[in-house]
Amino acid sequence: MQPHRFSVPLLRAAVWSVEPLLPPEGGGLLELAAGTPELGFVEPLLRRRLSPLGRAMLHCAGRVTEGRGPLPSVFASRHGEVARSLPILEDLARGLPSSPTQFSMNVHNAVAGVWSIARQDPSPSNSVAAGAETFGLGLLEAFSLHVAVPSQPVLFVYADEPLPAPFAAFTDREAPLHAVALLIGLPATKRLVLEREPGGTGDPAPVPQSLQALQTLHSGLSQGPWAEAGGTWRWAAE
Repeated sequence: MQPHRFSVPLLRAAVWSVEPLLPPEGGGLLELAAGTPELGFVEPLLRRRLSPLGRAMLHCAGRVTEGRGPLPSVFASRHGEVARSLPILEDLARGLPSSPTQFSMNVHNAVAGVWSIARQDPSPSNSVAAGAETFGLGLLEAFSLHVAVPSQPVLFVYADEPLPAPFAAFTDREAPLHAVALLIGLPATKRLVLEREPGGTGDPAPVPQSLQALQTLHSGLSQGPWAEAGGTWRWAAE
């Protein structure tokens, strides 16, 4: 079966990580950052509600959309705010009421909601969780929105972090806390090319999809195969 090929046009791209993921030199399109996320556009009351994961996501989103008005978005994370889920579950196990703040920010679209409020942006937004293929499938969701209205840029944001104990035993591909935002639109500064073949026919890659895609954007070199039961992915840049 022939793989499905998608050429995603990118206007801007930003990465934030708690520790370096890519060499500082080169990178081209990618804006690399670490340290304290820049969240000046988020009012302090909202900012205090954000977890490290949410801060990383909104830092990257803010960088690639700077100077732009409302636009549709897709926020994706395999595990989401799982660090908030654990204390909620522990409280339930003890028969204690859950913290309203923890509960309200625990839902998978919480960061997308904060983004909408901070930007006063009523544009549609989707939140995606699709297992190990979350990065790729979330990116395709954002790309499909762009294809439907080519004149409209679309924001794609992805982030994940290590699972806390006792969930850490279920980790299959480890990576430090990191976030990436891609602004999809025309005229493209660079294109990220995805190829997906149904069925996991390649050797499983030891890193998350997001890191392979970032390595491609940073170096310009093709990456893959990246295999999972659902499909085999390859990445290239144009």
